[in-house]
Amino acid sequence: MSYELEVAFGPANELLNSLHTYLCKKFYKKTDLGSPWAGQTERKLSPTFASTLAETEISAEWKLMYLFLYLCPHKENAERFLAWFEQMTAGEMYELLAPYMSSFPGELGAIRDRWLHLLSEWNRQYFAGTDPKLLEWLSDDAARRHAQIGTLPPDALAEQITNGLYFEPGAECEKLALSPQYHFQPANIIYTFGSLTVCQYAVDGSYDDPADEPSRRLYRQLRSLSEKSRLRILRYLNAGPRSFTEIVRYIGISKGITHDHIFNLRSAGLLRVHMSGESAVAYSLRKEAIGGLQESLLGYLLAD
Repeated sequence: MSYELEVAFGPANELLNSLHTYLCKKFYKKTDLGSPWAGQTERKLSPTFASTLAETEISAEWKLMYLFLYLCPHKENAERFLAWFEQMTAGEMYELLAPYMSSFPGELGAIRDRWLHLLSEWNRQYFAGTDPKLLEWLSDDAARRHAQIGTLPPDALAEQITNGLYFEPGAECEKLALSPQYHFQPANIIYTFGSLTVCQYAVDGSYDDPADEPSRRLYRQLRSLSEKSRLRILRYLNAGPRSFTEIVRYIGISKGITHDHIFNLRSAGLLRVHMSGESAVAYSLRKEAIGGLQESLLGYLLAD
């Protein structure tokens, strides 16, 4: 049984994605913006708010915010989303979440107040200054992807949009909601709520890259193929899907280094990541990505 695929975007999405990126300190070295962006952003924040964020972690409460964002009818700007979130009573919040959750963490009213403060301050001190061209770029990508719905089966189109994430059709997933994001590139932010999976996918490139530079995807692909262990992993996966444990056993190096190699290959779109909810359960080779590499490289080198 297939699932319903939705592609949509509102600036409020990137409000959450940008704060998510700032809070994921251990992930800085893997994001395009990285530690330099985090340091520049911290200097824009008041000392009190910077200290508060330093003590804030991604948690089950934060996961709830992505569900509220998805269910919000007002994502056209951060202020509308925050105003909608502020006026909700605890009872209305429970009623809204009930179809997607069987249990609720803590007191929803307190959670609302806590995250409303964090998001409002983040918007005021950082996100409100976001370049409008960035938000237009994300909106354009969502519109282009939305227009593709129906041209391919949902699982094939979702894999194409997310650059390799394969959400297999089945009873567990009835709806997959995709939204483009910039700050957390090249990774994706994925949360599952019962039969609903929400994925903030990384868009290839940037809204302000120089015209004479290769696309970020092409650059990542070429860098990925320059390492011997990654080539061995790709060759091993040609035989079919393999679990992370099987890859570690085959490649014969530590789990941490193997994980870094797989992340690198995933970011380049060279792997098909077989997803079960929020978890990657297996990996296989995306032969079409390998096959298209020469065309992409020649297209860049021979461009006028």
